[in-house]
Amino acid sequence: MYDLIIVGSGPAGLAGALRARECGLDFVMLERAALANTVYSYPIGDVLFSTSGEVEIDSGSLPTDRKPTREELLEHYRRLVMRAKIDVRFGEEAQSLMHVDDHLLVHTTGREFRSRAVLAAIGGFGRRRLLNVPGEDESRVSYRFIEAHGFAFKKVLVIGGGNSAAEAALFLAKVGADVTLAIRRADIRRGVEARNAGEPFNPRAAIKPWVLDPLETAAREGKIRILTSSEVLEVRAGSAIIQSRHDGVSTTFDLKCDHIFALIGADPETALLESAGARIADDGRPVYSEETFETTIPGLFVAGHITREVHIKNAIRAARRVIDCVALRLEQRAACGA
Repeated sequence: MYDLIIVGSGPAGLAGALRARECGLDFVMLERAALANTVYSYPIGDVLFSTSGEVEIDSGSLPTDRKPTREELLEHYRRLVMRAKIDVRFGEEAQSLMHVDDHLLVHTTGREFRSRAVLAAIGGFGRRRLLNVPGEDESRVSYRFIEAHGFAFKKVLVIGGGNSAAEAALFLAKVGADVTLAIRRADIRRGVEARNAGEPFNPRAAIKPWVLDPLETAAREGKIRILTSSEVLEVRAGSAIIQSRHDGVSTTFDLKCDHIFALIGADPETALLESAGARIADDGRPVYSEETFETTIPGLFVAGHITREVHIKNAIRAARRVIDCVALRLEQRAACGA
């Protein structure tokens, strides 16, 4: 019986593991893929939006004169695991959770783990969004952008109105690709303008100003073609059928492209939480205490992008708060002789 099981080895999971080590808890971390898999999925050589102080778990470990790269952050997390001797079980995908008496039972692909508490730091991007159009398959459409070199001098269609799509378009343009960026919004700046005006906007979808400015510059210089109020109707062998709407008029045309990147976001995978009976809100994220981050299932906590926190620094803080709560409960339990 463990004191704690941490599911997921991203920033929130690692911050929780380090605090659990400091608190003397007996814990194990389960990771189905790679260490810090969400960060690992960023484009190679990508510079983070956040400063070092916002993403590092050990302060002073990353550059202070600039924002860190994907590679520097991954090295930071690897070093933390080695230094703290965190017990990470790779290839152990948590498939179901069950609340039994005073503990939680976690079933993985081939094992069973018991614990007093579980921290699900499983990220918010477990289920990729598809175009759901005829002709869509992975030979023509990619849902993750890794690097641009393989698409140099080719015709590439990037779909999406967020940071990931905008950055991919810029990376591709730098290697000489013929890039078209298609977005559903009528104005690519709408998210920024809404934020500046204090109006409601989706922070997960809006393009950050320091990405938007070079994107617009590239568009003015003819390096990137931006199609607003547009969506893909069909994927063909060497093209995509696009529908655009402007001034109340809808037009459909065939856009030649060698490959398509559908970077339209992803949704949280809540099946693990639902298997335990945790309540999921209408926005697709779990219901949890804003103070302790405990779900509607006793002993089951959440942290990271599975919650409504969009920044890594807040995910790290939330994970530490969870561990402090777990440690206090275990201490109280011990005092009561339970």
